[in-house]
Amino acid sequence: MRILIPTDFSELSNVAIRYAVDFSKDVEVKLILLHVIDTSAPAKARLSSNKLKEAIKSSSESEMKKLIGSIKKDSSHNIDISYQITSGTSIGKYVESVALKNDIDIVCIGTKGASGLKKILFGSNAAAIIENSSIPVLTIPEFARYKGVGNMVYSSDLYNLGKELELVVPFAKLMNSKLHILHIDKNNERFEGDIKDKEASLRKEFSYQNINFNELKSNSVIEGINKFVADVDGDMVVMFTHHTNFIEKVFQQSVTQNTAFQTRIPLFTFQKEQ
Repeated sequence: MRILIPTDFSELSNVAIRYAVDFSKDVEVKLILLHVIDTSAPAKARLSSNKLKEAIKSSSESEMKKLIGSIKKDSSHNIDISYQITSGTSIGKYVESVALKNDIDIVCIGTKGASGLKKILFGSNAAAIIENSSIPVLTIPEFARYKGVGNMVYSSDLYNLGKELELVVPFAKLMNSKLHILHIDKNNERFEGDIKDKEASLRKEFSYQNINFNELKSNSVIEGINKFVADVDGDMVVMFTHHTNFIEKVFQQSVTQNTAFQTRIPLFTFQKEQ
């Protein structure tokens, strides 16, 4: 598995790196760190000379080598890790471009806690990454620690369920996770059919017995997800959406709740079919 981690050498980006390094204890992965030198500053502050550009690139190279050295020193196992440094005005587009060129399976980014969530997560960088990424994005909250993915909660509106499971189930199998498909019954949007029959059918179709199908009645999708995650001690939440305004709404609503899953467990987002 190939994981791309954008980094600006901040503690926030190190959150994603630490999670991915611990993740690599259980799964064979290749980590690629990406640093994008921002050239979108106001005209007066733009890089005006080649000498200055080279100085900044050299500094970034030094920071990156120091970071990788620290990662390898602190790790208890061998890590396949490399890096790329580029420059540009849109980190989202560069992340997408590098991810496609390097056959990346997951883009991994760190996220701030509830107090600064909107400012940090949905500033230009993270929002641009999610908005532009055709590749799954794994967001890691600052207080999350990798301890396996025993319980994966896949929140589904049941549209394109089969196609979405084709992407989710292989990851669940890889992690030997119990996959909890969760449908929130809001405004009497109930699943039409027998839940247990559907569960048995999905287990057979995907040759995976660790699939549970669940329906929970709730006036709020977010409240329903939070309640269910707490009930099953979830380790990761999976959603399909390409609309950052929807994801932002998810985070904004949940930060007002004490059990907000986003402050403690990763959120795995896939691009939803239009």
